[in-house]
Amino acid sequence: MPSGNKKPFVPLFAPTSTRPLSHYNGPAAPYSLIRDQFSITTWLSIGAVLQGGLFLVAGRLALIPALALVLFRALDAYAVVTGWKANPWTKDTVLQHVSAQFPDEEGRFGPEPANQDVVVLLIGTRSNSPLGLLSPGFKELGEYFSSMVKSLEEKPEEYGFLGMTSWLNSSDRATQSELMNVAYFKSVESLYAFTHGPVHRAGVEWWAKTVKEHDHLAIWHEVYHAPKGHWENIYYNSHQSGILSTTHKIYDAASGSEMWTSPVVDAGKGVLKTSAGRMGRTQHNDDLIESVAEKY
Repeated sequence: MPSGNKKPFVPLFAPTSTRPLSHYNGPAAPYSLIRDQFSITTWLSIGAVLQGGLFLVAGRLALIPALALVLFRALDAYAVVTGWKANPWTKDTVLQHVSAQFPDEEGRFGPEPANQDVVVLLIGTRSNSPLGLLSPGFKELGEYFSSMVKSLEEKPEEYGFLGMTSWLNSSDRATQSELMNVAYFKSVESLYAFTHGPVHRAGVEWWAKTVKEHDHLAIWHEVYHAPKGHWENIYYNSHQSGILSTTHKIYDAASGSEMWTSPVVDAGKGVLKTSAGRMGRTQHNDDLIESVAEKY
């Protein structure tokens, strides 16, 4: 790494006494999944049928709720873009350059970037049935996966679990999209400790027994092991997503207790400004984005 910067990285969030749940458990998940089950034309048709039924009952008054909602949404957006109202979409975003760097066991962020290994698990599923979430086996598949996530949340240290985020594939098709979850682990060994545990084994056994009945269900995974000094990340004006959303157990010497801390550190200066620097390398340490940004 460059010799000119030996100062420890500056964390942006204070440790907490309790471990927050991973972002996989976010409140928007059920709404996103339900909305994704039908195409736009189907949703519009459902709305048209409901609106038509209301019109038969209430006449022209049936238009009032829809018109009021559209007007409210338009005025609300106008208030945000003109500065009359705070932008709710930027709530909890960090309005600067940040990077995820892992602390040591005592919560210290040293000057060395990418100073630990990280293992990334991509795991996904898709229903290739017109019934979507209601297709045979999909409910059971979801329940087994939820039990696995619950096990990881309950025993993060035993399984080296750092966090998980959930995604919908927006490019393959317009509805009933592929689901993908991205999980982060401390090591391959800790991931294998989980996969050989009882909760994961129960799910594997169920799948093995029923796979011939569920040719419409697709499941898959990918695992990547990034050794120390072979990974990097940068986020601009972002909320805590991806690797930023991981949490790390530390021992707080001041309080004499175990705490949980975020990996988010200031990346606006020093070695973390460039991609090569974030991997602790001096070669190619001239980040294109940063060099262009310096002109403005």
